[in-house]
Amino acid sequence: MNSENSGIARIVRGLSVIDGAGVRLHRIIGSPRLNHVDPFVLLDEFKSDNPKDYIAGFPDHPHRGIETITYMITGNFRHKDSRGGGGLLSAGCVQWMTAGRGIIHSEMPEMKDGQLWGYQLWLTLAARDKMIEPRYQHLNPEDIPVLKTNRLTVKLISGSYQGTSGPALTQFPVSYFDIALKKDGLFQLPRSEEENSFLYVHSGSVSVEVSDQPQQVSAGELALLAKAAKPGGPAGNAQVSVRGMENESGFLYFSAIPHNEPIVRGGPFVMNSEEEIRQAFLDYQTGKLF
Repeated sequence: MNSENSGIARIVRGLSVIDGAGVRLHRIIGSPRLNHVDPFVLLDEFKSDNPKDYIAGFPDHPHRGIETITYMITGNFRHKDSRGGGGLLSAGCVQWMTAGRGIIHSEMPEMKDGQLWGYQLWLTLAARDKMIEPRYQHLNPEDIPVLKTNRLTVKLISGSYQGTSGPALTQFPVSYFDIALKKDGLFQLPRSEEENSFLYVHSGSVSVEVSDQPQQVSAGELALLAKAAKPGGPAGNAQVSVRGMENESGFLYFSAIPHNEPIVRGGPFVMNSEEEIRQAFLDYQTGKLF
């Protein structure tokens, strides 16, 4: 646990888990170490050059009450779902699937030179949106804006940065950026005191700098940012400042206003009550999920 004066509330390392049909993952959110950061309820990193770690993939399985976002860095995933959505996710592609009231889908690797690196994020939907109609979005690399300076690169999947917005259509405002920094490169972003924000360092190391109290975060670590100050509060806490400490440092940045509603998990379903979870399983077992 870290002092909020440093700008970081917690630093958490993920757990190695096996999911799907035997896929080895690094689970960053959705584990006993960090259950959720409302509205973010799961973040998995799959990264391996051993095909045995992931070749079994994720055969047909259901979802309700969430959005699932798959972002590929290297390698391919083939998506198919019960609503007719689908396609091949290759390097740089994003799949943004709104499960809503129910969908069944599969995600199967199609390897290139045995390499696979990507992320899956789950967002819990607000109670009012749990049962909306499903939607599928496929974003190609050329759809995703990239802002560059000589020491900073920001890829915008969703949310806005310096007047440019990411292309994903979202049920509520959420920022999802992939950021690369050279040594001493600086990423800065103001944020609302209402937002839950965190970053996951996937390469190198960075320094989170707030109120002249920098703190290092290294590859494999998630840094949950302390709540931004309310107007009139301590100076500096309303701005995210992250500086590269190595020449090839990179991290994912996420931010959203929490729903502040009960979060109840049941396998592939995330609802607001145990009763809703039981109904989701019943609907799936009786063919009424969608």
